[in-house]
Amino acid sequence: MQRAAKRWRDWLKEQDIGAAVFQQQAWRAYADGHSGLISAPTGRGKTLAALGGPLMQAMAEAETPEGRAAHGPRMLWVTPLRALASDTRERITGPVAAVLPHWQVAMRTGDATSRDKRLTDNGKAQLVVITPESLALLLSHERSREQFSQLRCIVVDEWHELLPSKRGVLLQLNLARIQALAPGAQVWGLSATIGNLQEASDVLLSAWQVKEPALVQDMRPKPFHLHSITPPLGTRMPWAGHLGLANLGEVAKLVFSAPSTIVFTNTRAQAELWHTALASIWPEDADTLAIHHGSLDQGVRQSVEQRLRAGTLRCVVATSSLDLGVDFPAVERVIQIGGARSVARMVQRAGRAKHRPGAAVHVEAVATQAMDLAEFAAVRELAEAQVYERRDPLRLCFDVLSQHAMSAALAGGFRPPELLAEVRRTAAFRDLSDAQWQSVLAFLQHGSDSLVQYPQYERLHCEDGLCQPANTGVVRMHRMSIGTITAHGAVNVQYLRGARLGSVEEAFIARLSAGDVFNFAGRSLVLVRLENQTAWVRRSAEVGLLTPAWAGSLMPMSSSLGERMQQLLSTAAASPAADDAPHARELQWLQPLLQLQSQRSLVPGADQLLIEQVGNNQAAKAAPLFVYPFAGRVAHEGLAVLIATRLAHIQPNTFAWACNEIGLMIQPTLPIDANAVDWTEIFKLDGLDTDLRSAVNFSELARKRFKEIAQIAGLVQSKVPGKKSRASDRQLQVSASLLFDVLSKYDPEHLLLRQARQEALDQELHLPTMQRLLGSMAVRQIALRFPAKHTPFSFGLWAESFRGQLSNETWQDKVRRMATQQERQIPGETTHRKAAPHPGGRKPGAASRARRPRQPEDSS
Repeated sequence: MQRAAKRWRDWLKEQDIGAAVFQQQAWRAYADGHSGLISAPTGRGKTLAALGGPLMQAMAEAETPEGRAAHGPRMLWVTPLRALASDTRERITGPVAAVLPHWQVAMRTGDATSRDKRLTDNGKAQLVVITPESLALLLSHERSREQFSQLRCIVVDEWHELLPSKRGVLLQLNLARIQALAPGAQVWGLSATIGNLQEASDVLLSAWQVKEPALVQDMRPKPFHLHSITPPLGTRMPWAGHLGLANLGEVAKLVFSAPSTIVFTNTRAQAELWHTALASIWPEDADTLAIHHGSLDQGVRQSVEQRLRAGTLRCVVATSSLDLGVDFPAVERVIQIGGARSVARMVQRAGRAKHRPGAAVHVEAVATQAMDLAEFAAVRELAEAQVYERRDPLRLCFDVLSQHAMSAALAGGFRPPELLAEVRRTAAFRDLSDAQWQSVLAFLQHGSDSLVQYPQYERLHCEDGLCQPANTGVVRMHRMSIGTITAHGAVNVQYLRGARLGSVEEAFIARLSAGDVFNFAGRSLVLVRLENQTAWVRRSAEVGLLTPAWAGSLMPMSSSLGERMQQLLSTAAASPAADDAPHARELQWLQPLLQLQSQRSLVPGADQLLIEQVGNNQAAKAAPLFVYPFAGRVAHEGLAVLIATRLAHIQPNTFAWACNEIGLMIQPTLPIDANAVDWTEIFKLDGLDTDLRSAVNFSELARKRFKEIAQIAGLVQSKVPGKKSRASDRQLQVSASLLFDVLSKYDPEHLLLRQARQEALDQELHLPTMQRLLGSMAVRQIALRFPAKHTPFSFGLWAESFRGQLSNETWQDKVRRMATQQERQIPGETTHRKAAPHPGGRKPGAASRARRPRQPEDSS
């Protein structure tokens, strides 16, 4: 081992790499037989920290005949993104080739070549870079018992991204399976930014039952510099806005002042729009400007990544598809459009520039609306203090467990008691009861008592204590659907005579007619025809007016970030920042806005909950209510539902609502006097579950969740053997809805129905988040204000509600006109009234159904 360590140190010296303290700690911990988690800021050398220990061990083993003759992979490198897998392979191939020239490095992802697949399947690749889905696929083969028996190490990259998702649950189960096949293997996770580091380590290593995992952290401070791009002081900035294209000229100056730049946006639609805008003023060769997001074809994405590494691209407009661990040393500048809504996300994106150990982290943040400035100030402060958001793991996902059990059946079969013991070693299923396990087995054997007569739901056959696939058709169907990333009605976009560009959602294409021009993949395209789930297109010289939007693209702001924003705004309103204050630029720019907010209403302190009722001068007019918890859009969505429901209990009414990152608006149909409402009753924690269920058509929310659950569990199939195209989104929805109705009627306690109801509460109505929010609101002082006109805080919410109306004005023109009207001062306006006592003895009326206005397809 000493000779191996010397060879490793010699190689580092040749590369002019000085090993950091945390890297040496990781190597020693690995040599001592530990598993653990390595945490370090972006660009600090986590890859070498995880790679050094296994390579030194392999060098020592290669000196023995047994080590040289070992068959199958010795090391797995699990990565959440295909783009990251390709980048990781390039980074680790150099050191591996230098110290272990007989090793082969292969990639096993959806982008893998036939050569890589052959090396992996034949056991000739010693190091395999792989995604969780491809790992699950390999483990579904019977050869996996021999294939992984010589495994020595598993590295899970970007573990904090996998932790809070079903992909993380699937990986936990697969690690438990590997532990049974190769109990001597060590597991190491890599994480850059996470608030609950110890819990993340415990979850990752739960299958190994490590009592004292090694937690290796790089404690060296890494400077974080966030520079806000704002208009000059005194220039008007929108109170509400989304794209920020007014800053196009400033962004272009920044782009051309650096050799290579990544412009990050929060959504794919926003990326398409910003690329189109930059292309309209681009003075250089068009090939030096590109776009990158997850809906683009693999070939398009790989071409952009290669050109970005080579330094031939001047600018790439990207989404989160490029903000995870991908190294582009040529990139000198990162620009963030609008708030990133998360401290961790902003730091990750900033780390893409000058991605070199020891380099400070810089990001240019472009404010698209006034509140972005408060977010930038809060992010800067929290990032410097290394206060990052939590990532909470999921528990008891029966759809993922059902899929894993079928994979175990394909890999030579399983005995239920043995697989149960293996599954219970994971954190996700530590609390799995015997009854729940029997329900999983029963589901796989016949679907449900109500589906016994349908042979297609018989997938598992158990005899003499051994469970195996019911038939060969089950094997083919299951392997085609392994994974937890479900289909969402995607339609391929392809040239009539050329390459595939990527995919857009079925709902967007369905609104187009032949001849319509739209923007996609950084190009203007004209739709020629739609057939077989493919939109056939050709290039257009005309700039498109339509841009696709993708579901699930909203990025919620973290509650910790919102709390700090409120504190900074309150402090700035009380005493203007000095020129040398840490956040002077942002807070000085916000002074006119805060003065107007204070004049018309209040800038709430950290211990206050502001509630505004705007324009309540006329008794017959239903004035809107505005509540400002500063808890992020996700929490506000659930809170709006709760408030509307509980107000309807007091007085029959119908409500609409809108939400943004700092608050929510409730618009009643019939007038409500905010003074007469007992707000402590409205915000009470008791009855939260019941009121949320009654607030909306809860059955429809559960139906929506059931579609995804049914796909993961294998109850409905998006792919069919022998067919190239997937089932359409409409076909999947119909199949899942029929099953939902049958099970609801004849088997209402089916385990997948129970999971759908729980996910509807947790992920649609955000019950856990709501519980934490109401707990924090209970200790705040409620401050009621009654401004005659909209305040800077309320205006953004009010403008958001107009998206669902019909008008021949553009939304931007309408908001601009309304903003001008609202900014006019009102002589002698009164900003608040004395609160009246809550009337006693009122009997609540029947609750009317709360309604929600149509939300924008894409907040950006």
